[in-house]
Amino acid sequence: MRWPHNGFEPLFGYVSDFIHLNINLGTPAACKAYHDIWMKRYSSAITTWSELDTAVWGMRCRQSLKLSFSATFFALSADAVGQSKIKAGEFYLAYYAMLHAMWAVLYLHPDQTLANVTSITHSKMANLYHSEFASGRSRIIVEDVKALAEDLRFLREYYSYRMPLNSPFEAIPELSVSYSRLGGFVKQSIQLANLQSHILRKVGERAGKAGASITSADRDAFREAFLAINGKRHELRDLDLLDDADKEARTEALTHGVDLLPLSLGYEHMFDNFMTWEGDPPDQEMLQRVRSLVGNALL
Repeated sequence: MRWPHNGFEPLFGYVSDFIHLNINLGTPAACKAYHDIWMKRYSSAITTWSELDTAVWGMRCRQSLKLSFSATFFALSADAVGQSKIKAGEFYLAYYAMLHAMWAVLYLHPDQTLANVTSITHSKMANLYHSEFASGRSRIIVEDVKALAEDLRFLREYYSYRMPLNSPFEAIPELSVSYSRLGGFVKQSIQLANLQSHILRKVGERAGKAGASITSADRDAFREAFLAINGKRHELRDLDLLDDADKEARTEALTHGVDLLPLSLGYEHMFDNFMTWEGDPPDQEMLQRVRSLVGNALL
């Protein structure tokens, strides 16, 4: 297996594709150095984990994969809406595609508590992603993330709050370049989230914390954590909103426990669950494109 397919790939016992990250770092040695830095960071964090913490981190891995699917869906939907010349919708979706791609990575950051990662602001998300993954000596994303985030935020706000009579966007080449780079950023972020999940799994296996059961005493705390990750509480209506696929995942976790499952290993199950449970039938062509793009990024 020759470069650029032998950077991160030989470091793990599970099949994944990290070609874009390999190219970004430049050499197998640089990939190994990045791997070793994050192995130490996860190893330091995992020493304090309880059984409940490990189970919650398993759900964080699942959420990272969900966000990879939603980031891809939003990016493709932005293109589709753009064909209709509805700029406000196009850039709204593009902006959230970028946010979900970053969030997929940050959900696996070993120094971020669950409270931090579930309630993170948009500006903090961009700053943290940029500082940890797009700058410094361990830079693995070759993108000016702050500029991309600011440009897409600007376009979303301009067309949402100052809807123009015409469309001056095309006359601004800098913004055009940022928008055109969104798809590549989403794909690289999915590969990065997958990489972080494999490093986490590897550390978990060495520490004997690759999975956990949920004790009776921890069930309520796990339910609260699960809701914070996957759902939304409507205080006025006394409503905890979860879709049926998430409810099923919660039941499975409480019954059988949770594994620290890398994204590429969870892909097939998420493939079956994404937009197939309830509601109006999805656009089958769009659904297949989302599945294909996420799968191609991971495997």
